[in-house]
Amino acid sequence: MDNEGQEKRARTNCGKMYRKLLAGCDLILGNEKYFKMSGSNVGGNRFFYLTDPATAPSNIRFQKKAKFEAKLLVWMAISLQGVSDVYVHNSKQANRRGTYLTGCIDKRLLPFLAKYHQDGNYLFWPDLASAHYSNVVQGRLNKKNVPFVPRTDNPPNVPQASPIETVWALLEQKMYEGNWEAKNLDILAQE
Repeated sequence: MDNEGQEKRARTNCGKMYRKLLAGCDLILGNEKYFKMSGSNVGGNRFFYLTDPATAPSNIRFQKKAKFEAKLLVWMAISLQGVSDVYVHNSKQANRRGTYLTGCIDKRLLPFLAKYHQDGNYLFWPDLASAHYSNVVQGRLNKKNVPFVPRTDNPPNVPQASPIETVWALLEQKMYEGNWEAKNLDILAQE
């Protein structure tokens, strides 16, 4: 899909969602963020600045980087009613459907819905990650009568429309303040 098609789809799908919200439906956002040992990937936390990369010292220019860095997956759901229990998982890869189904949906989202949204007047909005729309996850959500944004109606690349992205950005900024680095994943999880 080109940029124009993506933008059109985002506008159309955001419009559908907002009409549901205007009709009095609560929006529940479920999303994850990956945290690495250091904040070097956070804007403004780069460790070395220069205008000509050829003049960079070799210890900076040829710094090794693992293909799949150790990281923590942190997932939560939020709505105007509250925040679900937070799920923290050591991971080198993206959130897989089994991890997502058990750790996020079964153990956190469903209890959150039972506690804050018993009336059933809500819409669950996951992001477009493939695990979120796997057959097993969609089957569980349907079995538990959890209304969710269908993949075809989910707006692509509109983080500005999803307040949970602001929560992640603020948390990431606070965590890596002053170029803080974790020595291991346990320390990162405690932070």
